[in-house]
Amino acid sequence: MQILERLKTKSILLVEDENVIRDNIASMLKFFFKDVYTAIDGYDGIYKYEEHLPDIVMTDLKMPNMGGFELIEELKNRSSSSYTIIVSAHTDTELLIKAIHDGVDRYIIKPVTEDELFEAFESYFIKIDKELPQIIKLNQNLSIDFDKAQVLLNNIEIHLNKKEVQLLKLLCTDINKTITYEDIEYQIWGSSSMSLSAIRSIVRDLRKKLGSEYVINISGVGYRMR
Repeated sequence: MQILERLKTKSILLVEDENVIRDNIASMLKFFFKDVYTAIDGYDGIYKYEEHLPDIVMTDLKMPNMGGFELIEELKNRSSSSYTIIVSAHTDTELLIKAIHDGVDRYIIKPVTEDELFEAFESYFIKIDKELPQIIKLNQNLSIDFDKAQVLLNNIEIHLNKKEVQLLKLLCTDINKTITYEDIEYQIWGSSSMSLSAIRSIVRDLRKKLGSEYVINISGVGYRMR
């Protein structure tokens, strides 16, 4: 699957306080992405992040109320796996070093061009493909395509909803690790409190689609892949 085609399966959150700049960048992003969400500052960005759990968060650096670095720190506190991009007019070396230290994935200097955006998106796919391949084959008869949000079971395509895909990504990123209930809650519902019954409901639906032998419960801890 080519990059443009893959981007059409992804979502992005743009956090920018300047109306004209936000509208201009958002109009470019809509060419690439399935879903584009916007926020006017860091606080609004946190709200939109928890509401939509985007694949990528692109934020301005200097904003009223809450800036880009503070927003990224809040995302870290929520165990966010979103790819982070800072877009800023500031070229200070100290800011660039801080961005690297804070684990920002990409730093783009304004004004933003389509070429620079595309390079950032290429880097995003390089990173996520290293962490987790686009397609995982669990056995001869079962494979998962995360971009297409589907399972191929005995050559039959089975659709996965967003939360099912998110849970499988968590479980498959480290297939030998037990993912705790808390991690699942943060990754799939943001910081919203969610009952164990809601998590069990997703697992139950996954087992219906994959088979009962793949997602196993570690009592009192969480879930892992067999």
